[in-house]
Amino acid sequence: MVKILTVKVLKYSLYLLICWGSLAGVEAQKTKAKPAAKPMTLKVMTFNIHHGENNVGKTNLTRVVELVKEYQPDFVALQEIDSVVPRSGKLNQMRILSLLSDYHSAFSAAIDLQGGKYGLGILSKRPIEHVQKLKLPNPDSTEQRILMCALVPLSEGKSIRFCNTHLDHKSALNRGLQAAIINENLQNSIYPVILGGDFNATADNHTLEALTKYWNDAGANSVQATYPGNGKRIDYFWTHQSAPFKVVEYKVLDEPTASDHLPVLVTYSLGK
Repeated sequence: MVKILTVKVLKYSLYLLICWGSLAGVEAQKTKAKPAAKPMTLKVMTFNIHHGENNVGKTNLTRVVELVKEYQPDFVALQEIDSVVPRSGKLNQMRILSLLSDYHSAFSAAIDLQGGKYGLGILSKRPIEHVQKLKLPNPDSTEQRILMCALVPLSEGKSIRFCNTHLDHKSALNRGLQAAIINENLQNSIYPVILGGDFNATADNHTLEALTKYWNDAGANSVQATYPGNGKRIDYFWTHQSAPFKVVEYKVLDEPTASDHLPVLVTYSLGK
C-alpha cells in the first residue's frame, strides 16, 4: 500500500511540476517586454510665396502644388497669402492650393487689403481640428503681424500644434517683441509644437533672442540662404528645447524662380 501511495504522490508531484512550468511559460509570455515603438516621422515645409506671384509676375500657385506633391510634407506653412485681393486676380489662394494638392487647409488674415484679406496659410495632410490666431505686438505701427497655429491629431493618439508666422521686416523693436510673445505663448504648450515661417532676421540677430535661447533651429548647421535677395537665411523651423523632436534632414530647395524666397523642408522624428 505504501508503495502504491508513493507512486501516486510522485505522479501527482510530476503533474504539478508540468502544470507549473506551463503556467510559468504563459506568464513569461504575458510579461515579456513589448518592442519599443518607433519614433513618428514628420516632414514639414515653409515657403513665403510672395502673394502667389513668381519672379516674372505670373502665378506660382501651380508650382507650389507641384512641390507639395513631389515632397509630400505632412504640413506646409505658407506666408504672404492673398484671399480675394485684386492684385492677385481676386483668387482664394488657400482654397485653390487645397483643392489642387488634396490637402486640408486653413487661412488666417493679418490685414485687410484692397477689399480682400492678406495673411498666413497652412496645408495639412490630416484634418485640422482647431485654428488659433494671435495678433502680435506692433508699437511702431507698421504692418500688423500674427501667429497662426493649427491643432492636428496624429496617429497613435498624439496631437501636434503646427504654427506659422511672418515677423516684421521694418521694425527691429516690433520683431523682437513679436518673437518674445511667440515664445511666451508656445513654450508651455501641452502639445508638441513645430513653429515655421519667415522671421526676417538671421539667427544671430538680437531680435530673435527669445527663440534662439529656448528653441532649436532646424537649420542651425546650414549656411544656405533662404532669401536670395540679400543672401541670408531668414526662414526657419523651430522646436522647443524640451520637446521630443530630432532633426532627421534639413533642406533648402533650389527654387529660384517660384518666389523671392526659397522653400525650406525639414524632416523630424517625434519621440514620446
